[in-house]
Amino acid sequence: MCLSRRRAVLIFSLCVTSALIISSAFAQIIEMRDYRGKHIACVRSGLQGFGRSCGTREGYEDVFIGSVVSATEITDTEKRLQLVPEEVFYGNPAGLLTVTTSQGACLGDIQPGDKWLFYLQRDDKTRILLLSYGSPSAPITDAQAGIDLLRRLAQMNDSGIIMGQVTQPIWNDNKWETSIPVLDCKIVAKQQANGREYAAFTGSDGHYEFEPLPPGSYHLSASTAEGLWAEEGTTGVRPRSCSQVGFQLEPDGRISGQVMAADGKPAKYVQVAIVPVSAGSLQFTSAFADELGRFEVRALHPGRYLVGVGIQAQPGSSEWHSRVYYPGVRDRNVAVTINLDSAEKRTNVDFQLPSLTAP
Repeated sequence: MCLSRRRAVLIFSLCVTSALIISSAFAQIIEMRDYRGKHIACVRSGLQGFGRSCGTREGYEDVFIGSVVSATEITDTEKRLQLVPEEVFYGNPAGLLTVTTSQGACLGDIQPGDKWLFYLQRDDKTRILLLSYGSPSAPITDAQAGIDLLRRLAQMNDSGIIMGQVTQPIWNDNKWETSIPVLDCKIVAKQQANGREYAAFTGSDGHYEFEPLPPGSYHLSASTAEGLWAEEGTTGVRPRSCSQVGFQLEPDGRISGQVMAADGKPAKYVQVAIVPVSAGSLQFTSAFADELGRFEVRALHPGRYLVGVGIQAQPGSSEWHSRVYYPGVRDRNVAVTINLDSAEKRTNVDFQLPSLTAP
């Protein structure tokens, strides 16, 4: 019904001991570490998407198990390594390879004689091979699960794997406490070319894995239990590839309706916010209305909610000054609160935007 759905978290103060995750279309994880007496920031980043690769090739030129022949420091934090490939999973590395680290201090103190699972990239400008922090590269003592998977994929000529984990968050008074794995959850993969469906079930740790699937595009859904819902989407399968897709099950409470502009026409593509009355973690959910002004927000927990446009904005901003609450009022004190039970579906939450005037 709606063009897109977005869940956001507003955090005015945050204290984290080891990592700060900045969530957006471009995800960034920053870890603070000590390295040779210095305090350094280790940054991992990348585009968020419905699924991510757990195989060999996306963005990597060479993937192999190999040994470090020499390690020369070129700065306080970076090294130039010489590597000998031993078991190659992807690419065509030949002979002795010269590789430069990127955020090398975050990789640990690599020394001659170390044996690693290496994922190498080639710099677009300099064309040098890079061993970057944030890749799946790791000492073989820490990479056995990844090595086992790569060896399995190498035997698949005409199929690939989809795997992942299903979890369910635990909330208390609108505050996230933890997430727990979901046992015996059914995940359905529908091949888009022919409509054929495949099923997999989670184990006690919430992990699932489909039997090797033929190449193609698949629509994945974990919304198979009454009253629970998770984001759905598509992922691709290629020969010898692996896609990892995680699901987070939420109570399938819904609020839907239509927003009209002041002139009586549909408010196309306006962002409608659903804000809990209880502040809690200050989480709000929003959706963009379609060309007819219709919106729907799913995965809402039981509770009391305010609905409106601009009501999630920072106080003092232009969006905040033009905010409108359901059922079409500017004053928070006369806004109507939506009381939502578990997995309840509230429809016809319709309102009209008034003409813009000073608040």
